Amino acid sequence: MIMDKRNAMPVIFDITAHCEPSAHFKFTRRIRNDFDVLAGEYAQSTWMLGSYGGKARLQTDVQGIGVATRMEVGRLSLRQGRRKGLVQNAFEFFREACAKGLGSGPVERILMGFPNASDRPQERELIRQAYVEAFKEECAFLSREQNLLELGHCTVFQSVVQYLREDGLYHSAHRDNIEQVQRHLHQEVGRYENHKFYVRPEKADGPVPKLDFCYTGDRADRGVEAYIEGYTEVCPEFVDPVDFRRDRSRYVRLKDYERASRRFGGLWVLQGDLVRFLSPPQIGILYLFFNEDLQPALDAYFSWEQLRALQEGSQHIDPSLRYSPTFLEVVLEGMTRGGFLVERDGAYRLSPNFAGFQHVSFYELGEYGRVNQ
Repeated sequence: MIMDKRNAMPVIFDITAHCEPSAHFKFTRRIRNDFDVLAGEYAQSTWMLGSYGGKARLQTDVQGIGVATRMEVGRLSLRQGRRKGLVQNAFEFFREACAKGLGSGPVERILMGFPNASDRPQERELIRQAYVEAFKEECAFLSREQNLLELGHCTVFQSVVQYLREDGLYHSAHRDNIEQVQRHLHQEVGRYENHKFYVRPEKADGPVPKLDFCYTGDRADRGVEAYIEGYTEVCPEFVDPVDFRRDRSRYVRLKDYERASRRFGGLWVLQGDLVRFLSPPQIGILYLFFNEDLQPALDAYFSWEQLRALQEGSQHIDPSLRYSPTFLEVVLEGMTRGGFLVERDGAYRLSPNFAGFQHVSFYELGEYGRVNQ
């Protein structure tokens, strides 16, 4: 059996949990002492000192009128079999420290730093398993940098191909109605506190999907329907909670539909378990690998000269960038490094896994908890 030398080498994990800021949190001597005692109970013996001595540290920052805390711990893994346990120990420490009020609030986000984190699926799987066992929920990974991951949650909308063609259930034609209803709900928070609002997209005969506005709660409320219709010209349909839970996958939060239907800004893409962000210029380059009918050329290689000519005539690339070879060079290099393209002898093609890439929305741990309350 041939051993993977990269996995056989020791790995140092930098693990940081950022807690939600609070104006009421006081960084007292009692907090510091209780934190040190708990950190000692969870300490993992290592051969190193300082940040990697195996014991967590508590740091504070001022955010607005509140205080935010972050818990930092280093874990040195000399053997591959120990990695999951070491990481899970840190996660369990974060969970217990927050439960005991030793942080400024619940965990808002967790960052994991280790060498080549974005290219190590085996380590990410161990971290995912450790997180599930510690927090009893799934997680996804956002690639912040090559050596830095953020743990969070994803809402999957559609495939990237569907987004680029705009032929899925999320269509920009509905954005005005969505924004109008959202604006009204934000202005009348107390009036609808016992109801939750969703949309139910369905395929239609034409290119634009059908969209029904719905709400659920203890019972139907004609007053809610009339009030929303009077202000937005949209009459929501009541869905019984039992029916809603049975067909939950059919219903989409207003904010999620608004995010998924945007035709501006960047794009969150889920590649297996890893989320990467594509900027608008990078999205424009992807269209170079689609034909006139917006069908992706999944198996075709394009030479530099071909891509250069396509770039100059593309309506999906900003006019100020269409004639820049430097722009094309930089974007192609970055997208190859990010796993969206494959390069061979100076020619490029879409990744073999491109058809499986998903258009998603990435939420920090704390943000996801708030929107799902």
